[in-house]
Amino acid sequence: MKTFKEYIKEHPNLRTRIVKAINPMDKLRDKMDDLKKKLPGAMKDKAINKLKDKIDAINPLSPIHAVGNKQIDKNISKLRDKKKVLTTKAKGIGAKIDSLKAKKTPKKKT
Repeated sequence: MKTFKEYIKEHPNLRTRIVKAINPMDKLRDKMDDLKKKLPGAMKDKAINKLKDKIDAINPLSPIHAVGNKQIDKNISKLRDKKKVLTTKAKGIGAKIDSLKAKKTPKKKT
């Protein structure tokens, strides 16, 4: 019995179809290529610009997402700093609790 990976290696056509179905950017690029061949000048430019906007919206590394990603990184770093402060406070409180427990006199058995 063959594994899925072995089956895909033997049938590269199936592999490309699966990858295209998974990756929406490839579908959009294929549409752009088709439009470049079929449409005339002004309509082609408008359609290609809309497809490029869609590709940018999908692509996480596009410049559109860079601003949002920077803000998210900034928020994460602030939360990490808060967590550090709270952790040190909790350690100090834990030390105080331990010292008070050590001072506590044990109960006498009656």
